[in-house]
Amino acid sequence: MGRASRRRAERRSAPRATRPGSAEAPQVHGRYLIRPATPDDDPEAVRALLQPVDFLDDAMPEEIIDRMRTGWQLPPQFGTATLLLAQEQPAGPIVGLAHAIPPVQWLMEMQAGLGRPLCLMLCRALVELEAMSVADSARGQGLGHQLVDHLVRSYTRQGYQAMLGGIHTHKPHLAPYYEADNFHVLAPGAPLVLQLPNGRIQWPADASMRHLARPLTSRVSYRAGVLNGLLAGPSS
Repeated sequence: MGRASRRRAERRSAPRATRPGSAEAPQVHGRYLIRPATPDDDPEAVRALLQPVDFLDDAMPEEIIDRMRTGWQLPPQFGTATLLLAQEQPAGPIVGLAHAIPPVQWLMEMQAGLGRPLCLMLCRALVELEAMSVADSARGQGLGHQLVDHLVRSYTRQGYQAMLGGIHTHKPHLAPYYEADNFHVLAPGAPLVLQLPNGRIQWPADASMRHLARPLTSRVSYRAGVLNGLLAGPSS
């Protein structure tokens, strides 16, 4: 699972941090420990897990590794980025990862039309599942689903309203995989439409891409390519 970041602005403009902004408590799944990555984790293990992920931006794996090694995080107004690792216990190898980050650059590119305050609100409402990967030795045990579920619960607790993502058409098996995680899978090349209180915005897709969308709150719903209810008040 992977999607083009199309964004390096987050990394260039963001300060370094000495600790994660919203670290989740580790979770045990069978013989694996799911936990946030730290600067001390093995970059080669992470690089090996990122290698099969289909990023449209070839530089993205090294970006993710650099973020991990430096303790990078987004400024709070842009939301929360998370890199989770699955480690075989006790103190065994890293065998899985999941990475999520708000679509900051895409939103900031639209601030001339939407206004910066609305774009910043969306940075705290939308998060993109950029990568999920499990080593061959750990497959078939539900570890990937557990990684995604850990991210979903984390971002739901933080008040995010929807998780987005994308898959490539040359990996058709990923559509039912993410449907099992309660994602809606759009048709190849179909744009994802976001219904906002003051109108709609559209996230296009290449012909070889399929958008994923999963509401994280009961106020947000999906139907026929449209996410409805984003940024709606509690009574909506």
